[in-house]
Amino acid sequence: MTPEQLKASILQYAVEGKLVKQNPNDEPASELIKKIENEKNELVKEGKISKLRKASPISDEEKAFRIPNNWKWVRLEEIAQLNTGTTPSIGKSRYEGNYIPFIKPGDISSKGINYNNFGLSKDGLKHGRLIDENSLLTVCIGGSTGKTYYTDRAISCNQQINASTPYKGVSVMFLFYEMLSNHFQEEIHQHASGSATPIINKTKFGNLCLPLPPLEEQKRIVTKIEKLMPLVDEYAESYNRLQKIDNEFEDKLKQSVLQYAMEGKLVKQNPSDEPASELIKKIENEKAELIKEGKIKKGKKLPVITDGEKPFDIPDSWEWVRLGNIGDWGAGATPSRQHPEYYGGDVLWLKTGDLNDGVIQDTSEKITEAGVANSSVKVNQPGNILIAMYGATIGKLGIVGKTLVTNQACCGCTPFKGIYNLYLLRVVLVKSF
Repeated sequence: MTPEQLKASILQYAVEGKLVKQNPNDEPASELIKKIENEKNELVKEGKISKLRKASPISDEEKAFRIPNNWKWVRLEEIAQLNTGTTPSIGKSRYEGNYIPFIKPGDISSKGINYNNFGLSKDGLKHGRLIDENSLLTVCIGGSTGKTYYTDRAISCNQQINASTPYKGVSVMFLFYEMLSNHFQEEIHQHASGSATPIINKTKFGNLCLPLPPLEEQKRIVTKIEKLMPLVDEYAESYNRLQKIDNEFEDKLKQSVLQYAMEGKLVKQNPSDEPASELIKKIENEKAELIKEGKIKKGKKLPVITDGEKPFDIPDSWEWVRLGNIGDWGAGATPSRQHPEYYGGDVLWLKTGDLNDGVIQDTSEKITEAGVANSSVKVNQPGNILIAMYGATIGKLGIVGKTLVTNQACCGCTPFKGIYNLYLLRVVLVKSF
């Protein structure tokens, strides 16, 4: 188990109520929610917050796993005051200053927040958004969507960040660790809209579901996690040392072999082989026929490969090509979780966590034919190549062993005739990613 997997397991155990024992004397989360509602009503009465809409009930299908009886499934907007940042008019120097830090997505990392990159003046803050200390900042747009850290001071932030300020009875550190869990991160990416640039607005963000334990158990969970994380760090140091020792020679040898294969130096060329230029012509004819039959869509013409893009010389019978030239590529989708009849069937539904850099024979979750018919999942036949496109598993590979469909985080490739899929998987893609 890698250090990252160990940390993820600890956080997932925490949010499922398996990390510490429950205490029957703890006030249940249902009572905590009542107190939070009273607090919100008081804040509305005092004019400190606007009247909030009532959160929609959580269906059984939205509850991803079982939780202890004294816990409660809630929506994020029920337990935290949510704000999206804003940017004062650019170019007005009087808005810049050291009165309060102004945070952007690049200032947030897994180790903390950089408060020193940019700041607002007192006048600038009037045109910005004040976020209280002990709030959680979550990137809500782009490739780093879901990245989260907590503030130790009052700040302002831009519109690419959603801020969550927990109400009384919700530990900011518990909520922080919960937002780092696989469950919450998957929720964010599943509900983010847009394929090229994912984005989750404040409404969708507030609608995310998460389990809430009693306050006393929140505290015990935080204490336990903070005892375990230094041990995970120690484990990581030992693990990395061993990995370096074990893999240094193997990696160098593997990379040398792959590089030789990529450059055409691993085996001798046979002058009787049909050159790759002829293969490309056949592939173009095949693509044209498939487009004519409506089996694939006509894509935009890919740019010519320049000499500057060619990192090394290849044999005369080879050709430089773009990946889009040698296969039909496409991402999948997630059937609506609002329809339980779409899940629990016999159709293999692959998520990036199922990729193993080898042959895929099974998946952790399955969907029904109705789920396939009512979504844009991509059907991949045996022999297709799969690649994780983003997140912690980016670049992870697989080859389809049994017909399956994929979610939106995975790109599938149907190689055209004349492209040997194992060569594509083992040499080109492994070396490239």
